[in-house]
Amino acid sequence: MYKPPLPEDDAPHDIPEFSYPPRRRKEQKSVPRPLARKRAPEDYNEDERPGEPITRRASLLREKQQQKQQNQTSSETSQHETTEKAGSRSKARPPRGEHGDPGKILVTPNRRSSNVYVPQEAMPVTRRNRTRGRSGTRSWRSQARPVFTRKQVIMGAAAVALILVLLIPFLIKANHTETTVSSNTPFAGSTQAVGFSGQPLPNHELIITPQDTDHPAPPVMATSAYLLDAGTGDTLYAYNPFMHLPMLSTTKLMTASLAIEQAGDHLDQRITITGAMNRDMNQLSADSALFGIKQGEIYTLRDLLYGLLFLSGNDAAIAIADALGGNLQNFVAEMNQKAQQLGMYDTHFMNPHGLLQTGQYSSAHDLSLLGKYSMSLPALHTISGANAYHIPQGGNHPERFLINENQFLWWYPGVDGGKTGYDGQSDFIQVMSVTRNHHHLVGVVMNTDNWWTDMRDLMNWGFDSFNWISPHDVDMQHPIPYDSLWNYFAKDTKDYTVPTADHGRYYVFTGFSITGSIMKYFDAHGGLKTFGYPTKMLTASSSSLISQQFEHGAIQCDLAINLCQKV
Repeated sequence: MYKPPLPEDDAPHDIPEFSYPPRRRKEQKSVPRPLARKRAPEDYNEDERPGEPITRRASLLREKQQQKQQNQTSSETSQHETTEKAGSRSKARPPRGEHGDPGKILVTPNRRSSNVYVPQEAMPVTRRNRTRGRSGTRSWRSQARPVFTRKQVIMGAAAVALILVLLIPFLIKANHTETTVSSNTPFAGSTQAVGFSGQPLPNHELIITPQDTDHPAPPVMATSAYLLDAGTGDTLYAYNPFMHLPMLSTTKLMTASLAIEQAGDHLDQRITITGAMNRDMNQLSADSALFGIKQGEIYTLRDLLYGLLFLSGNDAAIAIADALGGNLQNFVAEMNQKAQQLGMYDTHFMNPHGLLQTGQYSSAHDLSLLGKYSMSLPALHTISGANAYHIPQGGNHPERFLINENQFLWWYPGVDGGKTGYDGQSDFIQVMSVTRNHHHLVGVVMNTDNWWTDMRDLMNWGFDSFNWISPHDVDMQHPIPYDSLWNYFAKDTKDYTVPTADHGRYYVFTGFSITGSIMKYFDAHGGLKTFGYPTKMLTASSSSLISQQFEHGAIQCDLAINLCQKV
C-alpha cells in the first residue's frame, strides 16, 4: 500500500489511501492436489526442518550424531574430574547430555569430529529422508548400491548365453580331435602320416585312420590331392580335398558312367551323327580335343565311349549326350542328379565334356568318389584300362586305330583305369585307378605341372612300396605316347626333391624327407655323396637329442648345444 509524505506545514490533509490489486498469474489448468496434512514439529525427521535452508537441512542428522559423540566424550571427562575432586563420593553423576537436560549439552561450538561418520543405525532410503549433500557431506550417492543395473545384468546374461551357444559345437568337436580333421587342413608336406576313413560329413570333415606310419605323407605340387582306398572307403591322403577347381576332361567319367548305366548290355547299339549333334559340335573351340566324327557317320555306343575316354573327344561327349539325353541340357541335368546321389556335393556340371565354363567345377574328394563309382562298372573299367582299340571300316567312316592317351597307364605298375584332364602345361588333372594284390586305390591330383611325380608319390605311399620306377627310364625302353609333350620326362631322376611345408626336402627316390638342423649338417658335409639318401624318418631320443638314418650313416643333433655329428 502506498502512502505519500505529509505536507511541509504539517497540516493534516485527507489523502485517500491507494491500494493496488496484487498481480495474478495466468491460471493454469491442472489437476488439483489434495491438501497435505499439516504435520506437527515432532512428526518431522531429524533432518527435515522446514525452517532451515535446504543445504543446512541435509546435514543436520550428521551434525547431531557427531554432537552426541562429542558430548559423550566431554561428559565422561567431566565425570572423571568430578570424581577425583569429591573423593568421598561413591558414585559419579551421570554424564550430562546423556540423561540430563537436552538444552544444557556441553559441546564445543563450530567443531566437528575428525572421524569419518558411520551411522549407528541404517535408515531406509526414501524420497523424504534421502540426504542431499555436496563435497564434504555424506549423501545417498555414497551409500551401498548394486554394482550392476538391471539392464546390465540382462545384457550380460544374454551375452553369456550367446557365447555358450557358439562354443557348444567347438566343445563337441574337441572330443573328436583325434578322429576328425577339418576340410581345409593341409596334409601334404607334413612330417607325419595322415589317413582318413568314412564318408565326408556335412560340415566337410573326414575321420582319421592312420595307414603308413613308417614314411611321411608326401608333399604334392598340385593345388588339391586325394587318395582313396576303393575297397574299404578309407581316405589315405587329403590336401585341400574340398576346394572347387575346374575338372576339365575328367568330366567324361560321369558322361561315360551315365551312358553305360542307361545302355546296359546294349553298348553295340548304333548311333547316327545327326544335324543337331553336328550343330552342337560346331560350337566347340578350334583347339578342342576331338574324336573326329562327322554328320552322317554311324558308330556304336562302344566306339563313341572309346573315342571319349581314349582321345578325350569332346565331339564324342556331345554325340553321346544328345543321343541318350535327347539334348545336352537334359543329359547335363542327369549328370548333376547322379553327382548328388554319389555324395559329390562340391561338384556341378554345365556340359558333358569338361571345357571351361562358369559354374562347372569339382573337388579332389568328389572326383575320387566318381573314380570309385566309374571303376565299379565293368564295361567302363575295361574300356579305360585298355591300351588300344580298333574300329573297323563301315557306317560311312574309315577304319580307325585308337591309342589310350592316359600316359600313367603306360609306365606305372598296376594302373587299370582312369581319366586325365589337360589345359596347358600348368593345369593337369588325373583320376587314376591302381590295383596291386587285390588292393584297389583311386588317386586324384588337380592343377599340377608335374603329374607323374605327384601321382607316383601318392600311390607309393598308399601301397607302402617305394621301389624306384620312373617314366623317364620306361620311356627309354618302351615309348610312352605323347612323351615329347613332357620333354621325355628328363627331369625325373632319383635325386629329384619336392619342398615340404617345414622348409625341408622330400626325396622321391626313398620317400623320406629331411629338415632343420639335420638338413643343414647334411648340406654342409657333402650331402648325397657323403650320407646317401635318407632311409628312415627323424627320431627323437630326448627333448633335445634327434637323429636320422641315411644310406651311409646317421646324423645326430643335440639341440640344447646346437651341435650335430655323424654317428
